Parts: sequence; C-alpha cells; structure tokens
Amino acid sequence: MDELDRLGLRESTVIVFTSDHGYHLGEHTFWQKSNLHEEVLRVPLIISVPGMKSGRTQSIVELVDLMPTLADICDFNVSPEVQGKSLLPILKDHSVSVKEGALSFHRGGISYRVNGWSYSRYKGGSEEFYDMKEDPEQFSNLVSQDDNKYTSQLKKMRSRFDKRLKSLGLKVGK
Repeated sequence: MDELDRLGLRESTVIVFTSDHGYHLGEHTFWQKSNLHEEVLRVPLIISVPGMKSGRTQSIVELVDLMPTLADICDFNVSPEVQGKSLLPILKDHSVSVKEGALSFHRGGISYRVNGWSYSRYKGGSEEFYDMKEDPEQFSNLVSQDDNKYTSQLKKMRSRFDKRLKSLGLKVGK
C-alpha cells in the first residue's frame, strides 16, 4: 500500500486480498483440508476500491464472484455463462447481499452455506446439517437428531441446495 501511495497509483488501483482455505489441526478428528467444515472452507477476502468507503459485511460470497466483480468495477462486459456475481452492490452498501449462499466442493461432497445454516450432501446420500448460530463449530449434526425441531428447516435447506445445484447442472447423492 505504501508503495502504491509513493508511486501515486493508490487512487487508480483495485486491491484484492484473499488466501488459501483453512486447515484442520485435529478438530473433529480431521487433519489438513479433507472435509466440508467451516474451518476448512472459509477464506479471508478484502477488496479495496478507490473512492469506495471501507467497511465489513456479513454477506456470503464465493471466490467465483471475484472475476465478475473486477470486470464490473472496470466496466467490462461479462459473459452470461459466468457463474459468479458481481460484489459491487455489496461494496457500495455493506448491508446488501447478492446471493443466498455459497457452494463448496470436496471429494464427492458438496456443501451449501447460507446465513445461519450449513448443509452438506455426499455421494451415497449421507448428509450433514448444522445450525451455525447455535453450533458454529459443527459438532451436532442435526440430520441425526431424534427430535423433529429441525425437520422443517432441513427440508428447506435440502430444497434450496437441490435448486442451486440444478441451476448449475450438478447433482450429488440422494
């Protein structure tokens, strides 16, 4: 940043910072990156655009959103086949969202993360479902709960998950 300032380029440069995803060090008896839990899937994402106010958002986004975002900022056209969505509306107003949730993929499983919930389905049909407000470390899989407290929410998540996969021409398990 200091070098951009020194060169007089800061006010004409978009900066994007992200990194590789997380790493398990024994949590859930997992080692490294071999699952669909939150610790492994989340990445930092910072976007700085000249002339835009800085801030934080709770919006869920995907890394596929970076290309359409940068194209939008630079006023380039994006092909309709591109799966990501521009995050420019979020950069302008940190309280908005541009998508319902984020998909993540790992060895025969797909996870769908929306505000408050995480749902995963694997080849063969096994599932995981977590209340991310009550159980952010994902220790209590609600699919295997005996009570019906989460049945309605689980049905909604399955439906949202299937709809998102169908929109991308994908399917897993079931």
